Amino acid sequence: MKPKLIAAVLALASSLSAQTAQTSLFRATMTSTSGDSGVTDLLLHLVKDSSGNILSGSIDLNLAYQFPDDEVVTDLGISGGPAAFSAAISPVQAAAGSGRISRQVQVTASDQTGLAILTGLLANPDQYSVSVGTSAGAMTGTLEPGNSTFLMALLNSSAGTGVATVIVSYTGPADAITSAQVAIQLTYQFPAQVTFSGMRVYAGQGESGPIAVAADIMPGTPSAASGAGVLTVPPTQIDMTDSQMVQAAQSMLLGGLTGFSVGVDTVENPSAPLTGQLRGTDFMTCQVPGFAGAGAASAIGLHTLRQESGSVAAGTVVFDVNYRLAAGAQIAGMDIDGTVTAPPVSIDPSGSGNAFAAVTVGGGAGLTSLNGVVANPAAHQLDVITTTTMSAPLAAANPALPVVAAVIPIVEVTDLSTFAPGELVEIYGTNLSPVTTDLSGWPGVSLPSPLNGVSVLLGGHGARLLYVSPGQVDALLPFGAPTGLQALTLTNANGTSAPISLQVAAVAPALYNFAFENADFSIVSSSHPAHAGDVLVFYATGMGQTTPPLITGQIVPSANYVTAPVTVTIGGVNANVYYSIAAPPYVAGLYQMAVTVPTGLAPGSQPVVATSGGLQSNTITIAIQ
Repeated sequence: MKPKLIAAVLALASSLSAQTAQTSLFRATMTSTSGDSGVTDLLLHLVKDSSGNILSGSIDLNLAYQFPDDEVVTDLGISGGPAAFSAAISPVQAAAGSGRISRQVQVTASDQTGLAILTGLLANPDQYSVSVGTSAGAMTGTLEPGNSTFLMALLNSSAGTGVATVIVSYTGPADAITSAQVAIQLTYQFPAQVTFSGMRVYAGQGESGPIAVAADIMPGTPSAASGAGVLTVPPTQIDMTDSQMVQAAQSMLLGGLTGFSVGVDTVENPSAPLTGQLRGTDFMTCQVPGFAGAGAASAIGLHTLRQESGSVAAGTVVFDVNYRLAAGAQIAGMDIDGTVTAPPVSIDPSGSGNAFAAVTVGGGAGLTSLNGVVANPAAHQLDVITTTTMSAPLAAANPALPVVAAVIPIVEVTDLSTFAPGELVEIYGTNLSPVTTDLSGWPGVSLPSPLNGVSVLLGGHGARLLYVSPGQVDALLPFGAPTGLQALTLTNANGTSAPISLQVAAVAPALYNFAFENADFSIVSSSHPAHAGDVLVFYATGMGQTTPPLITGQIVPSANYVTAPVTVTIGGVNANVYYSIAAPPYVAGLYQMAVTVPTGLAPGSQPVVATSGGLQSNTITIAIQ
């Protein structure tokens, strides 16, 4: 398949939609000469047309302050850019210590100044500041683009069960944050009412390690009377002078989650806390068209934990609803399918604004709905309840069958037309999956199939999946696939694609376009060339079944799984191959080989080719000195 054809397929798969909803996070760390300090989270809730122009929006200003004395907060706004922007708040009495003030400001389609500010904030946030006026003076801080990472933990004990969602919002790169906060939401199930005494993220398994982040639970906080409900506490600001706290937040963001757990303590069960390991989540989003009579486009975000099978084990649903109602209207509730219910909504007096809320789902009918949504969002709906119930599907109905246009090795070369059992591939086409997701929320045992309702067969044997989207699916071909010309099909909720024929051989090597020095695992490049006698490590796919044999989808447990014999040339000269194995601890289908650079090669870029089973790989190049 040629690059132009791939581009055409991808373009066909990503058709233009009408209006879309987008929410962007910014943060400002503020100080003043009076000793006041604080952090403001600014959320831009935008409605855009198909060209990306902002049609309307809402601005959430969420101030977490720290005042040395009792004060009166007189205003909260944005300055810089084309104009200032005020939240128009009434004076707020703020007691000494910490507290929070939240306001939402609306930007209508006719507010040209407001639309210019929204556009400017997206393009150049560092030209804007958040300002807070108080009786002690003013404090300000420059806005920085922010990100949010959703982590989750399945909690258990002899006393009950629960699901914790930990949301880390931060500025700066994940390995060098400049500010951050951690919010924790708990969905719990106890046989009777309990009293919460603590909820913490621990740097360790269970509650064995030091506290990384402690949620701000008021003493004596009761659960719901039934023992089942949701507990949400105010976000905890990361103290940037506390190196241990900063390092813990950065480690969570960088994926070092095996050392973090969530623990929830109750008065009634002091020796049986709810505990569970913190894990990363995958993310999907559903763009919802505007409700008839309710206004603009909205979005539903879904962060999930997966079972080994690929099904949803738990999820956090983010409601991002842009309502456009009559002045004074009220929203009595929002839900998905009547089973996933958002927290209560407080709407703007104008009747226009944004309702932004998250709810964690850990079981029951809500979990059933989430598993349905990821496979076929068009069959599920968002409900907004006012004087009537207004509903809209989570995706436009599209009954078209999936179409597979091409398959290429995952190394993304288009000149290899033969594939091997156990090869990692990219499948291109249209209508492949209604929802995009990867394996960020997967526990890492054996690759799933199906994923979001998508499955792939080659020669009648099931493949395993790593990524699904409307235009691309990444898959591991089955080790059981027979050789010869074989049919590949893809099935989703709409049905099965027409077959596409693949030529399958026992081995069909395909090299990744890089190499590492075996001594220190530094990457070979023009500024760090390899030398004669160096042992280099190359990665590949398509090396087929190993000895002993691997099972389709499994994680390679050790370095003992040897491939078929392979020869490698560098610069046309045979190179000694120390080993060629399935690469541990990665998924079966990824292979590594260690090769010695031969002597006598001219300095510069030299071609590398691997040959096995009578088939040559693609050619890559490495720098030689």
